[in-house]
Amino acid sequence: MNIKRSASKVSSRTIIGIVIVQLVFVWLTQVVHAATLTDTSIRLNRLQAGATTSFRLVFKTVGAGATSVAINFNGADTTTWTGSSGLVNATQTTATAACATETGATALPGTLSASGSGSTVTITGVTALAATTTYCVDLTSASAVTNAAANEYHPTITVGSDSTTVAVRTISNDQIVVSAVVPPLFNFVLGGNTDSFPNLSTTSVSSTAGKTVTITTNAPAGWIAWVKDLNGSSGSPTKGALKSITASNYTIPTTNANALGSASHTLTTGSEDYGLGVIISTDASGGGTVSLDPAYDGTSSKAGVLDPNTYRTIASSNGTANGDIINLAERATISGNTAAANDYSDTITIIGAGSF
Repeated sequence: MNIKRSASKVSSRTIIGIVIVQLVFVWLTQVVHAATLTDTSIRLNRLQAGATTSFRLVFKTVGAGATSVAINFNGADTTTWTGSSGLVNATQTTATAACATETGATALPGTLSASGSGSTVTITGVTALAATTTYCVDLTSASAVTNAAANEYHPTITVGSDSTTVAVRTISNDQIVVSAVVPPLFNFVLGGNTDSFPNLSTTSVSSTAGKTVTITTNAPAGWIAWVKDLNGSSGSPTKGALKSITASNYTIPTTNANALGSASHTLTTGSEDYGLGVIISTDASGGGTVSLDPAYDGTSSKAGVLDPNTYRTIASSNGTANGDIINLAERATISGNTAAANDYSDTITIIGAGSF
């Protein structure tokens, strides 16, 4: 009888012991499983108090297997996140490609679905996460969360059964208003100040090498260039001319057949003629279009009549210029009785302006 009672007591104690061991094992398993996330951050895309904003979450798992993520902006302390429009938006949207590219983290996997309630945004549809892996997700709604008053707050992030608390800051104003002025710009550069003919001939049209004019301007309506001659020929009206003042006191004028302002003309060998031809060397891209005035269009070795009394337009552009270049070349022919001299000369004044 005593032996049976003893056996019964041992059996009862054994059963109780096994139950206690099982309970302790379950408790220990739960304690071990609930770990603290690491490398975790919330990036609010606006910090201004009262602003609505999207945000980015980055976190590193401890264990594997989590299939949900929650962000509680109220956290667990006395710093309460409040907002006149509600803490978080009920409707939430997610994306992962941009955050993965920008942070190097793994895009939060799964067919994600997010929603907001009270102070918490919950993301479901997450594919079971791997251990010790950094993940990211963007809550992309422009009104995902309404920022609380300027202060420091401590949201809690929960991934499966693991969690951590981070700090975020809202401030009264998170923007810098930048102002600037681009002043009017006009740059007009001559490529040189002297230009020479080879020996003039009765059998060919002679031309100087020409000098460039380079124009850079931010004038919206473009630029205009003009010329005016120094020498004047006899007759009315006077026209530009090559003159020998000392050696022969002789003038090589523009042919009288061409009026001031008329279209440029082709010089004829064996007769006296003198004028200016303009060609486009560079029509810089990204701005206006350069146009030659017909009176000085120098293509095909033509020339226009120079005016000693009035500035005449030679070229223009209808928009901004970042290095437009025109080339100005003088052209001349002589006849068999043109006076010989080594001091023929002329001076041409070139000016320009931007049209702002």
